[in-house]
Amino acid sequence: MKAIKRLSMVLALAFFSLTGCLEGTGLEGLGGYGNQANEIIGEVMDVDSRSRQIEIRSDSGRTSMVRYDNNTQVLYRQRTCSVANLERGDYVAARVQQDRDGRNTTNTITVRESVQDRGGTVSSARLDRIEGRVEYVDSHRGTFELRDSRNRLIVVAVAFNAPKTITDRFNRLRNGDQVRIEGRSVNADRFDLENFL
Repeated sequence: MKAIKRLSMVLALAFFSLTGCLEGTGLEGLGGYGNQANEIIGEVMDVDSRSRQIEIRSDSGRTSMVRYDNNTQVLYRQRTCSVANLERGDYVAARVQQDRDGRNTTNTITVRESVQDRGGTVSSARLDRIEGRVEYVDSHRGTFELRDSRNRLIVVAVAFNAPKTITDRFNRLRNGDQVRIEGRSVNADRFDLENFL
């Protein structure tokens, strides 16, 4: 009899705990926080490489700033890329946790739809051109290091949704290759590749 009473109390406590946990979590479906409390879903509005933050706007209009680091992986069509490959307009799900200061940080971002998949276009601003010698190729992150004529080392990012001709050329790159490329300068030592020349 005592065992049945204890079992009933444990079941009742479990039931009320579960229903209490589900209420008031503030979780939204697609376009907000994901089905898990540790996922933010929305459109990339900005990638700030200096402060190492990504601005994500949910479908409901909520904007979240998410910090990243060198270990953050971007997954797109079962390929791992660098954060530098993210573009404004990409629709992503960022797995987040809070740091000790309460800021959102991420170690994994999954691109659900690229801006091109969604029918958008990338800004058609003037493209920069650089040339130099390939120092290092990181095929897992979709980047390579280029030593230019002024002896600067520049990290070049290949978009994860780049045309096949560009990804084929990237896959053939070897240390020591001389290349001419065009794209957009992110800052003094980062460059987003648009095309091989």
